[in-house]
Amino acid sequence: MELKYKTILITGGTSGIGRVLADRLLAEGNTVIILGRNKSKLEDALRKGFETIHCDLSNVEEIENAVIQIQRNYERLDLLFNNAGIQYNYDFMDSVIPLDKIKQEIQTNVTGQLLITQLLVPLLNNASKALIVNTTSGLGAFPKSDGLVYSSSKAALRNFTIGLRFALKSTKIKVLEFIPPVTDTEMTKGRTELKMSAKELIDYIWPQLLRERKILTVPKMRLFLWIAFLFPSIAHKILSK
Repeated sequence: MELKYKTILITGGTSGIGRVLADRLLAEGNTVIILGRNKSKLEDALRKGFETIHCDLSNVEEIENAVIQIQRNYERLDLLFNNAGIQYNYDFMDSVIPLDKIKQEIQTNVTGQLLITQLLVPLLNNASKALIVNTTSGLGAFPKSDGLVYSSSKAALRNFTIGLRFALKSTKIKVLEFIPPVTDTEMTKGRTELKMSAKELIDYIWPQLLRERKILTVPKMRLFLWIAFLFPSIAHKILSK
């Protein structure tokens, strides 16, 4: 799919991978709508030429209001990039975990993404050809012990992506999955492992996106998916380092 002069919505596009992707898409002449919950970052994006909508994906009413704005202001949507996500690292067996952390991870990473996708399918169908890209994680293939809820949410989104691909098979909408490696963003701040820069990642997966490859990722993540499937004990050792 040629990504020029399209109408594109990116959730979680105010920072990190989403913002770098948004910058690249805007530079190609697209109309890029950034959906996010940080008002100051949205104001900055608006000054840079983006369209912006304030929305917290853990809030159903805000999702519905955002979709109404999109339906009113745009005749079609060519690409929906479900990129928003939050991750908390904690021991799931600890009895003092704030329950709102679990609720927020599930609602933002799963429920919100599913709801906004379902509501925007009619607008995507107005395009001559459209893409839905869901950002998942290698942890959706094998869980990390200190991130069980996040891992579960990404496993759910991976499953949804596969099912949605088949559900929309007879339509003009194609469904892709984006699996980033550990990337240098605010979410991974403080983690000591080797990280890929967000710009380097977007530059790498850009040709895959244009070719509409089913899974957009880097070689080591493709390898990890096979390891997780064939040798789960090895996958556990990799994530335990």
